[in-house]
Amino acid sequence: MSIGPRARRKTRRPLAWPLFVAALLLVGAGTFAPSFMYEEKAPASRPYLVYRGERQSYPVVVEAGEAYVPFQFVKKVIDPNAFAEEGLVVVTTQDKVVKLKTDSLTAYVNQNPVELRLPVTLEAGEPYLPASALELLYPVSASLHEEAGTFTVHRTDSESSVAEVLSDAVVRTEPSIVARRTAVLPAGAYVEIFETKGGWVRVETTSGVAGWMSSKRLSDPTKKPADIPPPKDYTPPPLKGSKVSLVWEQVDSRTPDTSTMGSLSGANVVSPTWFRLGEKPGEVDNYVDTRYVNWAHARGYKIWALFSNSFELQRTRTVLRDSDLRDKVISQILVYARMYSLDGINLDFENVYQDDAPYLTQFVRELTPLLHEMGLSVSMDITVKSLSPTWSLCYERKRLAEVVDYLMLMAYDQYSAGSKVAGPNSSIPWTKSSIERTLQEVPPHKLVLAVPFYMRLWKETKTDDGVKVTQRAIGMDQAEEWLSQQGVNAVYQSESGLMYAEKTVGQDTHKLWIEDAESMKLRVELADSYGLAGVAAWRRGFENDAVWTVIQNYAK
Repeated sequence: MSIGPRARRKTRRPLAWPLFVAALLLVGAGTFAPSFMYEEKAPASRPYLVYRGERQSYPVVVEAGEAYVPFQFVKKVIDPNAFAEEGLVVVTTQDKVVKLKTDSLTAYVNQNPVELRLPVTLEAGEPYLPASALELLYPVSASLHEEAGTFTVHRTDSESSVAEVLSDAVVRTEPSIVARRTAVLPAGAYVEIFETKGGWVRVETTSGVAGWMSSKRLSDPTKKPADIPPPKDYTPPPLKGSKVSLVWEQVDSRTPDTSTMGSLSGANVVSPTWFRLGEKPGEVDNYVDTRYVNWAHARGYKIWALFSNSFELQRTRTVLRDSDLRDKVISQILVYARMYSLDGINLDFENVYQDDAPYLTQFVRELTPLLHEMGLSVSMDITVKSLSPTWSLCYERKRLAEVVDYLMLMAYDQYSAGSKVAGPNSSIPWTKSSIERTLQEVPPHKLVLAVPFYMRLWKETKTDDGVKVTQRAIGMDQAEEWLSQQGVNAVYQSESGLMYAEKTVGQDTHKLWIEDAESMKLRVELADSYGLAGVAAWRRGFENDAVWTVIQNYAK
């Protein structure tokens, strides 16, 4: 059975195409419907939160005509440094520390009580800030737009780009012709522009309308200045000389007799270790000697008293994780700073739990504005970056650099007292590498290179079980005495960049990597080459006069 030829179809395109298009419009109306449909307005009690022309995924709660904004939005969008713990929201700015307790009309600004019109509330365990408080805390204006079903938060400290609508224009949820409409803007309306994508712009109006519209419907944008100027960076009080040149004064229980101290040529700051966290939670042990204060000021030195955490892990955690204890500690430091006419505080918090790092940063953020308010400089000691959780990973270096005046990079203890291998206290290549890694997070004008005045005299003793390694810290004069007594000549060691000496007697081998005026010259040259803010030395008493000459030349 054969199949005959297929009959040729007649071409009727002029008739078929209109019918085809009509069929699409009828059958497929749902496909194109979004371009003709308006998005449903949010309920009055839960308006859409709009920021920079974009709807946020955070809910807003409206009660009795007042809008409440979730802390989560504030933290992630407005202020990454906003801090919340149980029953408390803390906002720190350059000059203010604001503490807001949930369901309380009393807030605390720089530890002074202030009455609020509305309190912070909790919604499903999440803190919500009233819009009125948001405007007090940050350079923003917040508005509830019932007709648009939106609540807008607008920055008042940044320049904006504004354009006029040239002809009636549709605003859509996305930059697409098929996206749902949110509104139609009439010719003559004005919009603020936040983003351009292809032929679309993301806009917002003063009436709360936000979304995307065609750029063809807009005039050329013009710049509108900020309503308020951005805050100026805090400038620490000037020092004698353009660089920080600090020396630490170790005080265990009694400050050294100043009559026995020589001239600290080139130094402009002294930092005695006078304050430390006490055993009783929230107490600060005080070892200030007013005779030392008078001696230092009479010679033109600034006093940045050191405040340590006593290197106690649990003691530190107890204070850092309790807002009331943080306040108590801060209050004592402020009182002591005023009482003794101090010029600054140097924070030396070491050996801190890694997961307490955000709390350590928060403590510094709460202390620094109050010290700045008194005209004091604030510096903080940090270790070289390593994988140690309690000695390095406990520092949020980038965030700390944003708030304090200086970070002191303690570039020593490369081979620490507990090392089972003898090595230099601070080799030059290691110091250089430490600076470079720290500069990845800290700007050079805030970084001070902390250098050692001391070194370690190592002893390796052969035993039946191997080699036992011990050490003792010595100063520069002691090193010279040891070399002379042992009849040893030091030689330059290229891998460390230092002079090195070694002597074996019986089962004992002594090793010494030497700190002296020459090594100090290399260190201050490193600080200078990277444009650092200065140098700090641990500690007075280990140095010799030749070192001060090097530092004096650097300070000039």
